[in-house]
Amino acid sequence: NLNKEILTSIDTEEIYKYILKSSKEEFCVLVSGDSGFFSLSKTLTKKFVENSQIELRNIPAISSLQYFCSKLNMSWDNIKIVSLHGRNANFICNIMFNKRTFLLTGGSMKPEYICKVLSTKGLGHLKVWVGENLSYHNERIREDKASNIATMKFDSLAVMIVENDEAIDNSLCLRSLRDDEFITGKTPMTKSEVRTVSISKLNLKQDSIVYDVGAGTGSVSIEIALRLNEGCLYAIEKNESSLELIHKNIEKFKAFNTQVIKGNAPEAFDNLPRPDCAFIGGSSGRLDEIIRELLKKNPYVNVVINTITLESLNEGLDCMAKYKFDNVEIINMTIAKSKKVGTYNMMMGQNPIYIISGRGSGIIES
Repeated sequence: NLNKEILTSIDTEEIYKYILKSSKEEFCVLVSGDSGFFSLSKTLTKKFVENSQIELRNIPAISSLQYFCSKLNMSWDNIKIVSLHGRNANFICNIMFNKRTFLLTGGSMKPEYICKVLSTKGLGHLKVWVGENLSYHNERIREDKASNIATMKFDSLAVMIVENDEAIDNSLCLRSLRDDEFITGKTPMTKSEVRTVSISKLNLKQDSIVYDVGAGTGSVSIEIALRLNEGCLYAIEKNESSLELIHKNIEKFKAFNTQVIKGNAPEAFDNLPRPDCAFIGGSSGRLDEIIRELLKKNPYVNVVINTITLESLNEGLDCMAKYKFDNVEIINMTIAKSKKVGTYNMMMGQNPIYIISGRGSGIIES
């Protein structure tokens, strides 16, 4: 309409080369929405800034976040922003840890799929707003529970806001949980102080993928999961009564980034993603196989093993030596905790435990 030469492209390099080769002095690159909000402008700006011969000016339009929130009469200063458009972000974690989460959807990550996942995680009751074709004549905005949104159909390029009034308080993630906070039944559990030291040796990051092998009651799983506000914990357990306890503790602590895997290790690893860390609380006599399979998935995996017998200690050390682990460390913990006896405090000893930790060196013994 402007009688100008036009290039239509979403490829940064193609646009950049087109401008450099042209004899024209001025160009206008049009991208949708806010130029600073998940925009093609980001990569283009980086390319242009590197070229001192180009004078650059970014002019933002209104973003979908601003528009959507204005339609809902909602402030957006406390909203967590997540893009699922061409990205594989962990939306469950973001929703777990934030009262309001804004999601840019795309591809297979449509609103109905996201809400189906929320429903399977026990979050189907959360309030969700979905907006599609925003600002166009066929604009549609729906408000409903996630479980209901899951039954509807939406365009791929839509936006969502998920409200979670029960979002996890960050203070819960910063402290050690007491043993009596867990639902335990008769299943043995790793005690609080041992959990604290063991988890510290995993060298977790916020987005770590972690296996808890022989998860038992899920006490270690839960404490790890609460530290992973962008990661995921796979609790692997074969015992039916223990699996029930894990599910109950997930529900109690709202640690929905915990995925429970029923089965024996290492076979249960088959369809799981590459682990950054693994905690081994029980191996059923198959420690060597478990370690080997972990290293196949990630030759640099961080591993922490808890054991109470000298035989298991020796087996753990043999595995660390056989598979040439780096930074191997052994800790022996003997803990006594006070118990009230009348007006006195009596110290009660707990079973001593060995904590073995190490990092894969990238070498797998043939």
